Amino acid sequence: MRPLDDLVVVDATQALVGPLATQTLGDFGADVIKIERPGHGDVTRTYSPAYGDELSAYFVSLNRNKRSITLDLTSDEGQAVMHDLVSEADVFIQNFSPGKEDEFAADYETLSEITEDLIYCAVSGYGEGSPYSDKKSFDIILQGESGMMSITGSEDQPARVGVSISDISGAMTALYSILTALYHRERTGEGQHIDLALLDTSFQFLLYHVSNYFATGENPKRMGTRHPSLMPYQAFETADDYIVVGVISEKHWPNLCRAIGKEEWLDVEEYSSFTGRIENRAELDAELDDIFAERTTEEWLDVLKAENVPCTPLNTVEDVVDDPHIEAKDMVAEMEHPDLGTFKSPANPVNFSTLDTDVEDAPPRLGEHTEDVLRDFGYTDADIERLRREDVV
Repeated sequence: MRPLDDLVVVDATQALVGPLATQTLGDFGADVIKIERPGHGDVTRTYSPAYGDELSAYFVSLNRNKRSITLDLTSDEGQAVMHDLVSEADVFIQNFSPGKEDEFAADYETLSEITEDLIYCAVSGYGEGSPYSDKKSFDIILQGESGMMSITGSEDQPARVGVSISDISGAMTALYSILTALYHRERTGEGQHIDLALLDTSFQFLLYHVSNYFATGENPKRMGTRHPSLMPYQAFETADDYIVVGVISEKHWPNLCRAIGKEEWLDVEEYSSFTGRIENRAELDAELDDIFAERTTEEWLDVLKAENVPCTPLNTVEDVVDDPHIEAKDMVAEMEHPDLGTFKSPANPVNFSTLDTDVEDAPPRLGEHTEDVLRDFGYTDADIERLRREDVV
């Protein structure tokens, strides 16, 4: 049994935010019906690298456990079909460009008249009531706009977070918002309109950086891998690569001093606390840089682990997909496609005691389930043939 086996989700999203949220709902058992534009589909289908002509690796990572239906939402007939889907749906999620929800007759007012207790989630860059509501948004723009990029990178060069973190933050927020609304509906029978702005979710991710600003009035700075409140807590270059060290509590400082042969630092008052080490960061950083450069990463791992200092090599993606932990926790989803072989992507990380989350159906070809879905919703073969002739599906 999967926890959301009886849930129907109409997914009118593309790119990353919505598809990641709905993929997770699909992992949990929901019947996710993905609406795509005929002849084109989700914009990420054609990203590189690709499997065949319409399943990119990017798309594969976001669209397992879904059924794809093509539907022209610019047509009255297409909108009528969407309304039929919504009539039996629990959740509708969209990330249309601003204003398109009205053009497609897919606004909350219209759809909630069809299904009164519908959970409707609208994901956009800026949401309702913002002076920017009419603007489109993209992950890199949001990273810069939210302040995230101002704290990411080296002192002399800002950097984009290596994953699309603004989009991912929106996906995770959409997911828990939808589940919360479903729980509320279960108790009250009331549907919900969720207005989710990606600038808000990106801003929320700054957490203590924002609180630190309010506490001090000082802008956080870019610090590379370093931390504003902990020291040392960063990556160091070794003789052959890098090592990541995290002195996350004061009890680890003596361990580190012993491991690197600097027990005399235990008597240095300036280094005796996080505050002191941060105030003297420049001097301490320079000394640590010199020390870690003397040995290889593997040598330092042996020494630091022997003294119980939190540390890790700087793993590549190749390293981590072969890691024993990832293997033991079944964190690589393997999906068999009848024509294209085996797809692999990160699996759902949630493990329930009695519920399944490891059903992994391959992402659909564009419109692969159009006829099946329409038949499920009462359309006859003649109806489907007419919709095809009129280029509605």
